[in-house]
Amino acid sequence: MKMSYLKKPYTVCVTTYQMAVLLAFNTSDLHTYTSLQQFSQLRHAELMVTLQSLVECKLLALCAGEAVTPESVLKLNKGYSNKRTKFKVTAALQRDTQQDIEQTQYSVAEDRKLHIQAAIVRVMKARKSLKHNRLIQETISQVKSRFTPNVQMIKRCIETLMDKQYLERQEEAKDTYNYMA
Repeated sequence: MKMSYLKKPYTVCVTTYQMAVLLAFNTSDLHTYTSLQQFSQLRHAELMVTLQSLVECKLLALCAGEAVTPESVLKLNKGYSNKRTKFKVTAALQRDTQQDIEQTQYSVAEDRKLHIQAAIVRVMKARKSLKHNRLIQETISQVKSRFTPNVQMIKRCIETLMDKQYLERQEEAKDTYNYMA
């Protein structure tokens, strides 16, 4: 987007939403949050993020307050200057909620469990019978290229595979597993 209303012309790389908001300022130098929402047809959350990013890079200025709210009045910053004539406006970083963080950690843990179980099955399929400590060592060596598993997780995965009847303990040596499938 070419901006020629300033002292020197700037070429700015913006997102489509940011461009929609900036185009509203072709008609007027001052806009309310509501008028920008009607002009751009953006949802509340998207418009808030877009306006915040434009305020943070100082292309737009708030008439009152420090944060963008639905009652905000925004104006075009006619005194904007930048060393570069070409630059990119980055979107405001979205903060992850605690629920998003917990969901991500849970899904990562589940993916890791499946990866460990697959490694255990590969090892046991090749060896047919293996002692507990050796199985843990070989599982760690197979999985360590992606992440470092803890031994407790490997033990839980062995128990899960025993429940699914992929593995069984030897009758005469309880620390040895046999591959069944």
